[in-house]
Amino acid sequence: MSAEQELIGRCASGDELAFAELAEGHKVMVFTIALRMLRDHSAAEDLAQEVFLRVYRNLSTFRGDAKLSTWIYQIAYRLCLEELQKPHRRQHYISLDAGADELQAADPGPAGVDLGQTLDYYLGKLPPHYRMALTLYYLQDRKYEEIAAVMAIPVGTVKTYLHRAEAWLREHVVEERCAG
Repeated sequence: MSAEQELIGRCASGDELAFAELAEGHKVMVFTIALRMLRDHSAAEDLAQEVFLRVYRNLSTFRGDAKLSTWIYQIAYRLCLEELQKPHRRQHYISLDAGADELQAADPGPAGVDLGQTLDYYLGKLPPHYRMALTLYYLQDRKYEEIAAVMAIPVGTVKTYLHRAEAWLREHVVEERCAG
C-alpha cells in the first residue's frame, strides 16, 4: 500500500490528523491555482477552503484512477470556473486573435512595471482555461496527461491551449517590453 493510499484510508476512517496532513500537502498548490485563476487573494483563500471542504466530504468517492493531487486540482479548477461564471466576477477576456493595436486601444497595459508584473498582467487577460493550463504546466510542473485529467480535456487540447497562450504572451509581452 502506497503512502498516499494509507493517508486516504486514515482520512476515510475519520483521522483528523491525517486530513490535516493531506490538506497541508496540497494547500499551497490549491491556493496558487485559485489565485492565478481568480486574481483576488481573498477570493482565492475562500475558494481554497471550499476545495478542502469538498475533498473532506467527498474523499470516499475518490476511486484512485488518478493521483490524489489530480483529483484535488480538478476540484479546484471546477470551483474556479464556477466562481468566474458568477455575474460579479465576469471579466472581459481578450481574443487570442486580437491584434496589438486592438489590445492597446482596449487597455493600455501596465506602464513602468517590471517583466514579472507585466507577465502577470497579461496572464490575467487570458481566458481561464489557458491560464489554468499554463499554471499547471509551468508553475506546478505537471505533465500533459495530468493537466488533461484535471481539465477533463484531451491531451491534444492541452498542447493547443499551451501553444496558443504562449504565442500570444510572447508576442504581447515582448511588444510591451520593446515599446516601454
